[in-house]
Amino acid sequence: MNSPTAPHRLRRCRRLRGAVFAAGVLAACWAGPARPQEAGGALRALEARVRAADAGVLPDLLAAGKAFPEGSSYALRAPYLRLLRQAYLDAGDAAAVYRTDAALLRLAGAAGDRAGMANAELGRVGQRLASDPAAALELLSAIDGRFADVDSPAFLAAVQQLYGDVYVALGQFDFALSHYFKAQALCARHPGLLHPTANAVRLSMANAYVYSQAPDKVLAVLPPAGRDGAALAQPDAARAFIYRGIAQTMLGAMREGHAAYRQALAIAQAHGLARIEANVLANIADAFLQQRDYRQAARAARAAMALAARSGDAGNGLIARANLGFALAGGGQVEQGVRHIDGVAAELRASGSLPDLANVLAEKSRMLARAGRYRQAWQAAQEREEITGRLSAAERERTTAVLREQFDVQQRAVQFENLRRENALKDHELRVRRRWQLVASGGAVLALLLCGFVWRLYRRAACAGRRLEQMNGELAFHSTHDALTGLRNRRSFHDAMDARGAAAGGGACFILLDIDHFKAINDCHGHAAGDAVLVEVARRLRAAVGARGATMRWGGEEFLVHCDGVGAESGVEAGVKAALLRDLLDAVAATPVDAGAGAAIAVSISAGAVVTEPAQVQWQQALARADRALYDAKRGGRNRAWLVAGAAARLVLPGAHGVPAAVDRAARAA
Repeated sequence: MNSPTAPHRLRRCRRLRGAVFAAGVLAACWAGPARPQEAGGALRALEARVRAADAGVLPDLLAAGKAFPEGSSYALRAPYLRLLRQAYLDAGDAAAVYRTDAALLRLAGAAGDRAGMANAELGRVGQRLASDPAAALELLSAIDGRFADVDSPAFLAAVQQLYGDVYVALGQFDFALSHYFKAQALCARHPGLLHPTANAVRLSMANAYVYSQAPDKVLAVLPPAGRDGAALAQPDAARAFIYRGIAQTMLGAMREGHAAYRQALAIAQAHGLARIEANVLANIADAFLQQRDYRQAARAARAAMALAARSGDAGNGLIARANLGFALAGGGQVEQGVRHIDGVAAELRASGSLPDLANVLAEKSRMLARAGRYRQAWQAAQEREEITGRLSAAERERTTAVLREQFDVQQRAVQFENLRRENALKDHELRVRRRWQLVASGGAVLALLLCGFVWRLYRRAACAGRRLEQMNGELAFHSTHDALTGLRNRRSFHDAMDARGAAAGGGACFILLDIDHFKAINDCHGHAAGDAVLVEVARRLRAAVGARGATMRWGGEEFLVHCDGVGAESGVEAGVKAALLRDLLDAVAATPVDAGAGAAIAVSISAGAVVTEPAQVQWQQALARADRALYDAKRGGRNRAWLVAGAAARLVLPGAHGVPAAVDRAARAA
């Protein structure tokens, strides 16, 4: 039977064991620094406790510091400082971690240990990451290039994990995950690493998957932990339960999500982790907002704000204040809620936190729309679109700059190596003058070796240049194409329309299409089947349109077909577009989609089309009319289209296909 006082008894026992251990170390230090054999045994005992995430090891490490003073040998003091750094990291004391990194850097530099210097230099990246991720990436690339000759598994794994952390901060989650997988492979090949551990890398991957909105993958990669976080350091255990709670609430399992949050809260409160406690309360408030329990959401948000204010945690304070604003607005106090939300938005604008500002504006737009304030909702959505565009452009520029910097680092390394070789050659020539008999044979061999080396460096530099050009091309392609279907995306259409000027919408046909009951397909068959349906529908639409126009993925399950050179006053043209609409409806509904594993899914679409006059018509207005026509098609029974040409509207039905029965039943069941 569990007892409420059992954890307290356990902590008292741990403190007693720690006190006995510390007393033993201090007794050994009473007469001065410990002998190497005694100090080595004490280090091994401390290391075992650090690896076991013993919460009481940090005071004992600090007490044992007298056995490893600054004047002691590098072979003893450096391992001690590494253990102390890991204990500070497990305790969440970032400032102490950076101080220990600086001490390790000085110590390794004096000892000429390049591997130790390389690991300590990485602490500078962590300091820079919180304030300037782009600068942190440049610094990490420079350190990676400067210590390219270091083959330490701990350094290589830490570099890959830091690359992942930086790319998460920059919002490039695919890049981040590729580096996390490399770090995970290194940890698997070297299970004895003190940092990073396999569990630490898995927590980082879970964080990336949270940002990528992939809850199933979050739950799959989370490291195992007991109800009290056993086998993980307390901050890591609390974060693991936070990620589990976020993933469960994403999946709609609110009871499991709240249970995970309660476990994280208990760990944070038991160990005085105020910042993590504030983060848990902010996430709890967010979960209650999803459940539309605005009273509980406001209560949790206020508690998080108070805790964040006491601990000086501005980030969680802003999150909690935003959640409080949404809770108040949801509960009917719209004006008071908007004041809180606008205050958070103002602080985010002032600090330049554009990604967080975009998320707040998106939530604000949805909240105002639910409250019936459509004009304010539209203004918030417009500002968010503008910020999203600026972020996308900035991310492309940063990525290109980083790739260029990495290439420059490689080039500088080649130049330094060539200079070193040239100096060595000059020294050799001076010696050869005194030994002229060896000039012919030695000079020829050395020249051949140098030529081969320089040629190899040249080939490597040329290969790096080609790779950079290829990556630039891939970045340009992905910025204008949808990654799943291969169709052009919404941004590419906006850019094309903007480039054509004010009359871009005149004399054209805009067709908006939406897959019928797509949510039911996802719910019944899974998201993998939903992706297969999107890919196949995109292929059929593109084949049906052919050379008559351009097909794009508009977002979610919506597609856009754009045809130039038509006019609403032409009845012939309107008839042609009606035939195109019928072709599109028939192409999608003709045969079920093979979703794999023997699943054949019947699919249909609804469409809204607008044929505009050749006179100046803004394409945004044409799209808005097409969207209303699509809504009419949905409301009228789906698997049909409304064609608007001038003042006339025309219903277009498929050739011989109605709404698929399986999909219709699934929608009603959902």
